This record gives sequence, C-alpha cells and structure tokens, in this order.
Amino acid sequence: MIEGVEHLTVAINGSLMHPQPTGLSRYGVELCSCLLRLLPKAKIYTKLKEVEDLFPEQVVSRGPKFKHPANFTSNLKRLLWLQTGLRLNLYFQKPKLNFAPIAEGIIYSPVPQIVTVHDLLPLYDPDFMPRWKIYYSKILPKILKNHCRKIICISEFTKVELLKYYPEIHENLIKVIHPGFNPLRFQTKRELSFLEKTGLNDYFLMVGEGRPYKNLELVPKALSIYRGNSTLAICGRVPDDEKTRIQEIANVAGVGERLRWLGYVSDENLSLLYENSKAFIFPSRYEGFGLPLLEAMYFGTPILSSNTACLPEVGGNVPIYFNPFDPMELSQKMELLDQDQTLVERMRTTGFQRAKQFTWEESAQKHLDLFINVLN
Repeated sequence: MIEGVEHLTVAINGSLMHPQPTGLSRYGVELCSCLLRLLPKAKIYTKLKEVEDLFPEQVVSRGPKFKHPANFTSNLKRLLWLQTGLRLNLYFQKPKLNFAPIAEGIIYSPVPQIVTVHDLLPLYDPDFMPRWKIYYSKILPKILKNHCRKIICISEFTKVELLKYYPEIHENLIKVIHPGFNPLRFQTKRELSFLEKTGLNDYFLMVGEGRPYKNLELVPKALSIYRGNSTLAICGRVPDDEKTRIQEIANVAGVGERLRWLGYVSDENLSLLYENSKAFIFPSRYEGFGLPLLEAMYFGTPILSSNTACLPEVGGNVPIYFNPFDPMELSQKMELLDQDQTLVERMRTTGFQRAKQFTWEESAQKHLDLFINVLN
C-alpha cells in the first residue's frame, strides 16, 4: 500500500449497482469492493445491500435506488441526483477526489474528478439508445474535457473509440486500466441438478443481455448450417421483443426447437454451464471489454469469438475468431471444434492461464496509483 493511502478520502459513485449485477454493475461491485479495502477512509454512495453488509462504515446510503432494468425515468432521477445531491455531499464532505466507475461525471465538480468510460455504444448505434445519444454527444464530452483530471478507459479499443468520437480530448488525459476477474464469486454451493433440470447435454453457450449489438441472431443462422445436433443455451436477460425476434429467426432457419432460453442464471449455476458446454460463443459486434470472455477462459471453455471491437484485445490467442456478419464462417468454426480435440485441449489450458492475468486486485491498485498521481 502506498504511504498515506490509509488517510486518503475518496468519494465513489456507486449509484448504478443493483442486486443481480451484470456488465456495468458487476464491474462496479468488483472494482469498488477492492478499492474500499485499499482505502479505509473512502465512502461509496450506493443503496446496494451486498456492499453495505461488507463495508457498513464506508457506505453512504443516499440518492435514488437504481431500478433494473433501467428506464428513462429511473436514469433521469439518478443523473439529476448526481448533479445536485452528490455535488452537495462533495461540497460539504470535501473528499480529496471523486471517482465515477461509470461515464457519469459532475459538471463543475467541487473536488478533483476521475470518470470511467466503458464504451461509446450510444454513438456507435444511436438507434438502439436514442435518449443516451444526447448525453453522449452533447454533455459527456464537455464533462470529460473540462471537468475531469483523468479519464479511465477499460480497454485500448475504448480509448481509440473515445478519441475518434471526441477528437477535442487530449490523449494524455486518458489512462487505460483493464477490469479483472473474480473466481471467488463462483465458489459457492452449486446446484448439481441444474443441468438435469434444464435438459441440457450437448450444447453451445451464449451469455449476456439480449440487445441488438450483441448479435444473437447470427448463432441460430450458423446453427442451421452446422452439421451437428447441438442445442444453444442462452443465458441473460433478453427483452421479450428481442427474444421473439431471435426465436422467429431460429424457427425460419429450422432450429427453433434447439434454442434454450434460461434467463438470468446465478453465478453457481453459470459456472456449471461454462464447464459442461461444448463451447462459449460470443458473437457481439461491439463491446468495451467483454467480461464473459474471462469467465469462459477461467472455466476452460473453448471459445468462438467475434473478431471485432475489444474482443481480440481481451482474448489474445485463446479463442477461435470469426466474422460476426458471416454465419457460414461461424458454422465452420463450430465444426472445427468437433474435428480437432487437440485444439480444444489447447484452448482449455491457455484460456485458464490468460484469465489469471486479469485480477481485480491489480486493477484496483492501478486505479489507486492513478488517484495518487492526480492528487500529486
């Protein structure tokens, strides 16, 4: 620990955390838990009971409770509180630093501020997130340029995207710090009968929220070309309209009965799905990082991954990559796994070794080093 850190007061915006964390919320819970251990004088603004139970002396339970899945009203309340309630708390409490693990900073923050950018999805796909496009195109660039001491990007890819969309921001303002992976969250009592209940045996696995940029429709198309009888297990929250759309695509392709919609799956059952799947398929067209890649690598699951965005940066030479717009290419990669067991075993070994390179402890320490650097 850096000398004097035990007295460093940092305010952390944890307003986006919720009880069934995925994506941004998972990132926030894992990173901030490590930071709170390193910084005993830090305070986190959150209403998440999981964090409050672990750090009762460091939680400030103020602000609106985050509603998941989010809607326009809940996000608006949270953003308004950020610019008013949190600002007032910072003004009166006077911490040395305000840290946001999400892309939401305070305009004219009363203390030095560091903000994290995960991706520029609302600008990449404005039709998917039309309301957020206004924030990302008009407000966020001003906050990042004029009201932040540093900007953290979670991947080199996100840094490139940020400089592409916001050329007015100087590169020296940006620091890339990768997220980590916490295997301990999977080490709970597992429901060994879970797979039997789902009826899964020979299956490919997809994990993540069902949004258009996740490109779920590619996999049923590839499954219809694939010369095998494997099913496709889909984990994560998928909106009803998106689920209906994907199911119709699968029905037309003649593989509708081979899709298994599992919804949100607990960590202990998710580990079983990874360990027993034929392969994890990640067809996304856009990701800021892609935590499921680390999960799959840790469990030794063979990986078929899209070759776009940050995914090669995260996966390295472990996955077999494919063009996310070409179902034929994906089907060929699926068949390759059936034909080459040596390749499968290599992926299991190298994947586990690569996953161990990403730890939340190291990520938190890099954040702490940056905090000290900014304050000095």
